Amino acid sequence: MGTETTFEEFEVGQRFETGGRTATEADIRMFVGATGSTDRIHVDHDYAEAHPLVDGVVCHGTLTLAITDGLLADEIAQEAALAMNYGHDGVRYLGPVYPGDTLTATAEVTETREKEGGWGVVVTDVEVTNGDGETVLVETHRFLVATADHPALSA
Repeated sequence: MGTETTFEEFEVGQRFETGGRTATEADIRMFVGATGSTDRIHVDHDYAEAHPLVDGVVCHGTLTLAITDGLLADEIAQEAALAMNYGHDGVRYLGPVYPGDTLTATAEVTETREKEGGWGVVVTDVEVTNGDGETVLVETHRFLVATADHPALSA
């Protein structure tokens, strides 16, 4: 797929594999600054190390989702002639993401359907893994993608 990919070029069963993105403590600090979410499991090393479910501070689940969104945008949406995020469904945080973990995502197109106004919806099932190959997040991600006859593409 090239940089002018339109809705019609997406096919059910098509798979995408993203590059990697390493989560950092700086990401967590910036996320705290942007959201105000200061839960101790994300910012207090002593508390997080004593927590029975994790081995130290962890990324917010929604930060992990945001990193996933960036990975998918780079791999899928950026290649489209005109596209944008259309939503996340069924998001599940299956494992902790620690600073230093490198995340990658695999997305498989499970549905395509035309929408009015020169748009189509591309639905993907997404699995995000850490550097150890453990699944840390799953979701259904929807992209709004312009059809070949979208008015903005013929201008």
